[in-house]
Amino acid sequence: MEGGFLLEDKEFRPMLPRIFRIGFPLATLVLIAVGVHTAGSEISSPMVPRRIISLAPNTTEILFALGLGERVVGVSRFCDFPPPVADIPRVGGFTDPNYEAIVSLKPDVVILLTSHADVLREMEKLKIRTLPVPHETIAETHRAIHIIGEACGASDSAAALSADLILREAAVTKAVSGKPNPRVLICIARDMESGDLSGIYVAARGSFHDEILENAGGENACGDDMIAYPQVSAEGIIALDPEIIIDLVGETVPGGKTVDEIVRQWDTLHVVRAVKERRVYALAGDHALRPGPRYVEFLEELATQLHPDAFSKESAVD
Repeated sequence: MEGGFLLEDKEFRPMLPRIFRIGFPLATLVLIAVGVHTAGSEISSPMVPRRIISLAPNTTEILFALGLGERVVGVSRFCDFPPPVADIPRVGGFTDPNYEAIVSLKPDVVILLTSHADVLREMEKLKIRTLPVPHETIAETHRAIHIIGEACGASDSAAALSADLILREAAVTKAVSGKPNPRVLICIARDMESGDLSGIYVAARGSFHDEILENAGGENACGDDMIAYPQVSAEGIIALDPEIIIDLVGETVPGGKTVDEIVRQWDTLHVVRAVKERRVYALAGDHALRPGPRYVEFLEELATQLHPDAFSKESAVD
């Protein structure tokens, strides 16, 4: 899970608490969008890379969002967006990159995450240029966009993309401003195959998803004494008694379950307010699990679920 919110990859689940940290306010993002220089924003050579390997889904999405997709010659096995990525050679995963495949593709640069410490060391041994980018907060997502844009000769595109994301985020926070903040539980991963509510990981305070929840006009149902992404039992959820439950199910659901079937699995917790009031929502799509450009789509969807009246046609007219 650690590598760029790869929540669909079970090998990362034990690493959740370490990887996610609290983010920065919107004012910080505005400074980033207008081009504040950050340390480590240049690769060691002035040559603009033409053959790029991306080792995380979020960095792959950034590259394509910047119009650099044609330069990407290799991606991790978990990179699946946008659709053209399906035709790009795979070079392993977060914990098991295929170094032979990486070398054979003769990359000018390998873009990876700052948490790829072991991979960075191996790349140094192979004398392959790397570009590590941060990924733990909204602000760091914007930093990653600027770092990749500057390194790949697409600074203007990076500035435009970052500014657009900030404008969309500001529109959401403005729409929900002044509205009551419901207590929300965000489930980021759980065992969906068994049908039982087990193996539940939630986004507590101080996490990336908590930052998005706050911007969407919600209050985290988890207390301040939890780690960022704790595993919570069904009894624990009953004790938290959230008003709304958001179940992030990723792009594909094990067993072919529908969204409605996933929502009904929560009916066993009938004493929880969110279940009693039918305010359990399943959001499908990996965009909610990755710190890439599509985080704003999750923000918009989440805000719409929490405050549907703020995004009605009547509100738009007002």
